[in-house]
Amino acid sequence: MEEYHKSSGLDGKFNPLNELQIDVKDFVIRAVKNQAIIIDTRRADHYADAAIPGSINIGLNGTFTSCLTAVIPNLNQPILLVCDDGTAIDVLMKLSRAGFNNCIGVLLGGFNTWLDSGRPITKTSRIVNDEFLKMIKEQDTVLIDVRHKRDYQLNHIKGAKHLSLHELNTEAKAMDKEARYILYCVNGYRSMIAASILKGHNVIDVRDLIGGINALKDPKAA
Repeated sequence: MEEYHKSSGLDGKFNPLNELQIDVKDFVIRAVKNQAIIIDTRRADHYADAAIPGSINIGLNGTFTSCLTAVIPNLNQPILLVCDDGTAIDVLMKLSRAGFNNCIGVLLGGFNTWLDSGRPITKTSRIVNDEFLKMIKEQDTVLIDVRHKRDYQLNHIKGAKHLSLHELNTEAKAMDKEARYILYCVNGYRSMIAASILKGHNVIDVRDLIGGINALKDPKAA
């Protein structure tokens, strides 16, 4: 089967983390040297509180594989991982099954190791119902719907522009870095991925709707 499956340690012979786990210093060196994409697989709320600048949040509590392939179309792209304790093997298996076999490191000790090192962090603003409904009516707000295209076509919030995760990743470089962007999806999973992509492209003001459109008390009020 796949490389990671063969060496996953599930047969008791070898654990790939023995070779892939690296400290913060080596993590940074490999990121720069290999132009690696850092994937943070923690929950969205944990990622929002503090994360590695430039990392992309694709949590394990959602459609991990489909979102990963949407964000990273190149199967040979070097990847570095930030995982919660006990989840790295599962992440490696998911990567391999999706065709990604170029993981070049897993941060030893997870994000807390980065935090303890005193290195820079980034935070992501999240908003709830009332604040969302107020802000989307303000003139300088760009509202982006990152749900599936069919869901957007069926019904969407007035004034929202649709961008898939792939499209957002492609267009982010050309987007106005000074504008305010509010992102929403069905339940908040994809919108946090989208928020992390924009922040990785130095977009300053990015807001994520907690719980997505499902969490709005009255979607028609928007």
